[in-house]
Amino acid sequence: MMGRDVRTATEILLADLDLPLTFDEYDNQATELKQIYFGMAMMMPGAERLIRHLNVHSIPIALATSSSKQMFEIKTAAHKDIFGLFGSITCGDDPEVENSKPAPDIFLTAMRRLGNGLEPEDCLVFEDAENGVEAARSARMSSVWVQDLRFAGDGPVESMATEHITSLLEFDPVKYGLPAYD
Repeated sequence: MMGRDVRTATEILLADLDLPLTFDEYDNQATELKQIYFGMAMMMPGAERLIRHLNVHSIPIALATSSSKQMFEIKTAAHKDIFGLFGSITCGDDPEVENSKPAPDIFLTAMRRLGNGLEPEDCLVFEDAENGVEAARSARMSSVWVQDLRFAGDGPVESMATEHITSLLEFDPVKYGLPAYD
């Protein structure tokens, strides 16, 4: 369910578990817990290194997350210095994003906001969710699927991704024409 908008993911969960709750009832309870636990979110190993590396080399970077702006701000509050390096941040509840992943809208919006005359073929997406890999492919962007092995995959996403890794520590920027790590 990673990479889906909140309503869709919640409705799938409620149906699959046959829970006698409405979306609003569940969302209210879940939001309280998210506000507590999302504030403790840690960055993926290798993420800070990659972000700082791209920034030092003036490579424009954007973030496109299915999370709502409110949840994104809670998750990233302890890492404001790192997330301040992004040239564009687009959240799933952004009014310019008409369709959620696996539609390409969020990536195309983030790219457009970066400016620089970028085209989809110029972009490299790092994704931890299968819907995000599919969205990147639909946007005609290369993608690196950073699979979290704690979650089972539910589709043939590996064949859609340009590259499949299990940690950002495995990423080699040179493979994509980017400067090597120092």
